[in-house]
Amino acid sequence: MSATTTPGVSISDFRLGMSRLAGGVSVIATGTAADPAGRRGMTATAVCSLCAEPPSLVVCLNHAAGTREQLRHNGVFSVNVLAGGDLEVARMFAGLHGVFGAERFSTGDWSPGALGVPVLETALVSFECRVAKSVEHGTHALLIGHIESIRWADEAGDEAEPLVHYSQRFHGLGTEVGVTGGPTT
Repeated sequence: MSATTTPGVSISDFRLGMSRLAGGVSVIATGTAADPAGRRGMTATAVCSLCAEPPSLVVCLNHAAGTREQLRHNGVFSVNVLAGGDLEVARMFAGLHGVFGAERFSTGDWSPGALGVPVLETALVSFECRVAKSVEHGTHALLIGHIESIRWADEAGDEAEPLVHYSQRFHGLGTEVGVTGGPTT
């Protein structure tokens, strides 16, 4: 699939402009406990709520991502909203350590959720979803996930600070917690 741009908007300008849009950091994960070698996950900021009836959210994934292909096969996934203390999880799943596939799950405390997908125990919240619809556009797929289970981290409470990505860096709400590099969508 070839990339196209609008006249006057280069890919580099688009990326620079979008880096100014702060976004919560999540790890999108798929796979099953029955096949741990088939687990896949990636860091993403392209996640948003869609509607409460039925409870649904949207994630955007690059077609080239191994997570996208495995998710298409499984039809279920989790969205794990990261806390400030989950910086190394974010970096691992963003590919900043050069680790791919199921090996990424060696960082973080992962367990199978209600749908069997990997759920991060330290996430502020984890949503387990079944793909309701997929819309292909350019280099990405927009996936609508019907939320079937929600899990909150007991220790996080309302005091926990989310991990945010802004200007190509990870940040807490008050402080920068990481270095250049980050989510792929």
